[in-house]
Amino acid sequence: MKFLKFFTLLLGFAGLFSLQACKEECPCDDPSNPECDNFDPCYGIKNINTFFNVRPGDRGFPPPEEWCDLIPCDTFNASSVRFDIPDGSLENSTYEWQIGTETEPRIGKGFEVDFSDYLRDNGWETWIPITLTIRRPMNSCLENPKDTLVSVTRELFFTENSVPIIEAGKSTIIYNGYFSHNSSKLETIQFIQATDWLSKRIDFPVYLTIGLPGIDTFLFPTGCSSDWCATYKHSIIRLNNTRNCETSNRVNLSNLSNNLQQLETIRLDGVKKLKFIWVFDKPTGIERYEFIGTRVE
Repeated sequence: MKFLKFFTLLLGFAGLFSLQACKEECPCDDPSNPECDNFDPCYGIKNINTFFNVRPGDRGFPPPEEWCDLIPCDTFNASSVRFDIPDGSLENSTYEWQIGTETEPRIGKGFEVDFSDYLRDNGWETWIPITLTIRRPMNSCLENPKDTLVSVTRELFFTENSVPIIEAGKSTIIYNGYFSHNSSKLETIQFIQATDWLSKRIDFPVYLTIGLPGIDTFLFPTGCSSDWCATYKHSIIRLNNTRNCETSNRVNLSNLSNNLQQLETIRLDGVKKLKFIWVFDKPTGIERYEFIGTRVE
């Protein structure tokens, strides 16, 4: 036993000596760390991030909250667009925007543009080019004037096409695919618009989802208060009252929805391949299901 304790203590000292030796001898390889030999004071300054941010406009409402973390997308179902400078932009830079065929460029870090008039006159299913020019002052890291000026052009596409989970005149939509926790097993998810629910004292359209493991069938609680945000590619619906939502006729929608908390829909390939993410706020804890499927025509 004494030998074992001595051996353990010896290993501990060896580890400490190894860590100290590594601190003294192991090279520090981080150009952004001033304590490293390869520190570059111009790291992250020489290159300009030109990927400006676009999202559906706010139209006078408060901007999205942190939970509304959507995948960037240059295709829009909405006519209003919010533009913002690229992430990591420097404070002493200037930004000039050429929006489509506008005669005068716009100056600023962010603004909203309503393309309603343009789309009314020219129609949807159209592209509009957006050019951002970034100017930065010369300094010790940017001695070449070419490095202080950069422009980028992206084309935004405006379309009235969308992919609703339930379509008018079609009561059932089916997706074949798999759940992320078991990608080798083929599964089927069905979205159904149910009828004859007035007899159950529900006086609004009822949508059912069938096929989740351990849940099978649940109702999407359209009668509950919810928050919603979306781009053409990504949408999030968040229920505000997951455990105590009732209709005016005292029908408990929380129970019928299995305490659904959130539904995300993400386009993966055109209009047929989608990812669905359901989050349930159950009394036993949060349950999350992720399904990737292709629509069955």
